[in-house]
Amino acid sequence: MTGENRIFLDVRQSASGVSWEHRLTERQDMTALAIAQGFGVPDIVARVLAGRGVTAEQTERFLDPTIRDLLPDPASLTDMGKAAARIAEAIVTGERVAIFGDYDVDGAASSALLKRFLTHFSVPAEIYIPDRIFEGYGPNPEAMRDLVSRGATLIVTVDCGTNSAVSIDAAKAAGADVVVLDHHQLGGPLPAAEAVVNPNREDDLSGQGHLCAAGVVFLALVQTARILRGRLPDAAPPDLLGLLDLVALATVCDVVPLTGVNRAFVVKGLQMARQQRNEGLAALARVSRIGEPVNTFHLAYLIGPRINAGGRIGDAALGSRLLATDDPVEARTIAETLDRLNQERQQMELELAVTTM
Repeated sequence: MTGENRIFLDVRQSASGVSWEHRLTERQDMTALAIAQGFGVPDIVARVLAGRGVTAEQTERFLDPTIRDLLPDPASLTDMGKAAARIAEAIVTGERVAIFGDYDVDGAASSALLKRFLTHFSVPAEIYIPDRIFEGYGPNPEAMRDLVSRGATLIVTVDCGTNSAVSIDAAKAAGADVVVLDHHQLGGPLPAAEAVVNPNREDDLSGQGHLCAAGVVFLALVQTARILRGRLPDAAPPDLLGLLDLVALATVCDVVPLTGVNRAFVVKGLQMARQQRNEGLAALARVSRIGEPVNTFHLAYLIGPRINAGGRIGDAALGSRLLATDDPVEARTIAETLDRLNQERQQMELELAVTTM
């Protein structure tokens, strides 16, 4: 039946006069029927699921994803054992840790995730976000050396670092270890870091290449927490599920596929976001005038752009500072600043559009 013209939602053509084309194979048609009958979903939903390759056996997990069912073993990612062991060592010995992040939402959320985890264990940690204009994307040698001069013995790059061999060499020469937690494609030689955790490495067989950086960081925190249960048995365990609001934010705003554990991250993360336990997210929801439970639209089109505005026309570190703070006054101040910067960005884009017409 593939390619056959067929009535779709009671119409045969689109508004532009193009005939709807039935793209499902006969096998997918049968799968759609099984999904519709077995789970009581509308025919259109069943056909979309079948068209995306979801089988009848996978439907329940797809429609009701849970962390318990879908979270992969963090150790399946190449170098994860090394990365978690090095972060755990820094926590146990109380080292000063620097977090080098990207200036977009994924970078801000990833940085805040790690900062919150380290703060739970009273580890001194500093977030560094480069200036988009003057420093560009990713670690640079000068910034890495500066972090070491301020006492960092471990630098963790999040949402960057995979293609920063020279900058990582500079940090190592200055006396710090470097761990990379990233998801970007490798464009050159693998950096000589203590660990490079990236599901898109050619030698990574985990099948988790759909993760954003925050997803990779979350898995690293899960693995680190496992190690710390043995090394710090008397320490209170961190509330990892409570951090999923940040993972959901990054997953939605980085536009990664909502498949596998990503779906569970978003579903559970939205539940956390609606509890407004993160002062920064709560403050952004208020300045964004969100008067209902937070959903994916709010993350993608209201909250995300405000965080990005800091990196585009303001202070690139504002987003990560906002998501990492527990101070409601600081959160409100930063959120209001980001809201103003976002309005300025919108005005600049409007003026640019007018001049090019």
